[in-house]
Amino acid sequence: MADYDLGYGGIGTGLDINSMVASLVAADRAPADASLNRIETGAKFKLSALGTVSSAFSGLETALKALKAADAFDTRAVKSGTESVLSASAGKGTPNGTYAVEVLALATANKWVGAQAVASDQTFGAGKLTLVVGSESLDIDIAEGSTLADVRSAINDAARSKGVQASVLTSNDGQYLSVSSDKTGAANAISLSVAEGGSDLQNLIADLQERTPAQDARVSIDGLVITASENKVSDAVPGLVLDLKTEGTSTVTVSGDAAASLKVVQDFVTAYNAALTAINTATKYDAENNTPSALTGDAQMRSAAGQLRSVLGNLLGDLSAAGLDAETLGLQTKGYPSSDGTLVLDTAKFNAVMASDPEKIRTAFTGEDGFAGQLLGAVSGYLGSEGAFTLRTNSLNAQIDDVATRRTALDARMEAVGNRYKAQFVAMETLVAQMSSTSDYLAQQLAALAAQTG
Repeated sequence: MADYDLGYGGIGTGLDINSMVASLVAADRAPADASLNRIETGAKFKLSALGTVSSAFSGLETALKALKAADAFDTRAVKSGTESVLSASAGKGTPNGTYAVEVLALATANKWVGAQAVASDQTFGAGKLTLVVGSESLDIDIAEGSTLADVRSAINDAARSKGVQASVLTSNDGQYLSVSSDKTGAANAISLSVAEGGSDLQNLIADLQERTPAQDARVSIDGLVITASENKVSDAVPGLVLDLKTEGTSTVTVSGDAAASLKVVQDFVTAYNAALTAINTATKYDAENNTPSALTGDAQMRSAAGQLRSVLGNLLGDLSAAGLDAETLGLQTKGYPSSDGTLVLDTAKFNAVMASDPEKIRTAFTGEDGFAGQLLGAVSGYLGSEGAFTLRTNSLNAQIDDVATRRTALDARMEAVGNRYKAQFVAMETLVAQMSSTSDYLAQQLAALAAQTG
């Protein structure tokens, strides 16, 4: 609140000038404040409700995009008959079928370990080792007086980036050098030799024995043999991935995932119902308490709900014409006595038709011209940077910003009004002071005159 204090109070009149000016300004301001508050509160109320409806439409848009996708019903269920031998997974579109799989060999990583123990205090003369990893080779310098631990560290410093790691193993009779590859497969075989050095270094490296060979995995699928550098086979059957665990046989079965197909439709039903419910909540009227909601009677909400119901009704008619009526597909609007426009899905009926004729479901629902694509076109018109809900939201935010601007202008105007009232009271105080002075003077003169005549 502005300060309207005169600095000395109403010394001529004895009035509380500051309070009077403040009260007068508040009275002048009240109608404008009430109007701005009403506009701001209404805009925020509508903005909140519109945000809820927009969010529900966004959820419906997401569900429709998933349902529209060409591979919406291509999720696969896969099962390995012998999980201890291998596990399996399948991507969308993997060919359905049963595959006889035999794991002939697992992929292994090359490992070499010394055959003779080395004393912990033994040292080696200077030299140079050559490490070959697959088709690459690199030199490793060994410093004069190196211990076995120093040799290990030199190998690791030079070869760790190539997937090779050395370690020192300790047993009751001494220490042993171990060199191994982190990567499985024949292409990642390693070999270590001495390029320069004395007999001590020569003996250390020559003593290394291969404990685990570098070996590719070998798998037979329906009699065809496939090799892989890892214990994961992913290029034999498109989309099918086999994780090999041990040698043995298993039967892998790939089939359509009924639960996933049902879910993509059920997600749409849930999102569609949420969109209608959001509109109904934003526009309902509480007759008992005679209280409207934020968007009661709103034309845009009526239009959105009407368009959803109209497009959906036409699409359900198209499904019925294609042999996917409510009795066959299980998808329909809720009936009496709760006919509120929302959808229900009979999962048993849907699963049955999906199992018997999945291609008919795919053709009906997916693609630009399918059920999901057509309904998506209607929903997307309300979203995005040029969507109807977005433009309405921008308009309401602009309205709120305008209220803030108008409040700033009102503050300036009321300050001028307060200053005007203040100036008027100053003038009144000056006049009262002058009149008081004149009155005192006349009283003195009359008193003096009376004294003279007495």
